[in-house]
Amino acid sequence: MIAITAALVCIGGFAARGFSDNGLRLGSELVWRFTCFIYFAAIIAGPLARLIPSQRLRRICEQRRQIVWGFCASFGIYLASVLVPNIFAVPDFEHDGLTAGMTVFVAFGSALTLVIAYTASRRAGVFLGEQQRGTILGVGMAFFWLTYALAGLSRISGPHRPDAFYGFSLSLMVIALLLRFADRFAAKIRNRAEPMREPA
Repeated sequence: MIAITAALVCIGGFAARGFSDNGLRLGSELVWRFTCFIYFAAIIAGPLARLIPSQRLRRICEQRRQIVWGFCASFGIYLASVLVPNIFAVPDFEHDGLTAGMTVFVAFGSALTLVIAYTASRRAGVFLGEQQRGTILGVGMAFFWLTYALAGLSRISGPHRPDAFYGFSLSLMVIALLLRFADRFAAKIRNRAEPMREPA
């Protein structure tokens, strides 16, 4: 459902301004923004469910693997929205077509999302071991956190057209980071309290 929604968002952006350069850019931009929200949901699902005792949040936490896969699928839609129009574009004075830099970006993004999608599965835990699986998944997700945070920061501080979304997205990344720190801190407190509860 997340992937289908991302595709519909992309097509809606194309159609809103016509299947022109402006429409293609709008479609890609809307999908980029959509993936930011899905990513935010994926990285806070676990910490939020552990910090707030709620049956509904617990069910969401149990299904967070699905959210991670949904993020990977939606980011794949974004990469396709960047790649496909430039493959068929005829290079001229205004368009470079498919450049080497864009090819590297799409290839790296595709490889990283595939790694995240695989390490989010239970099969990866059997093959790699839970510790290695968690490390690889954490590094991959942290890279996207850095990407979204830096994109928001550059839009705020750089000479760009004012856009409230990037300030909002940067705030989401800060909130996600604080939630994960709070989750780690609460876990340490629980671990220290458990030996004290054991009978002598």
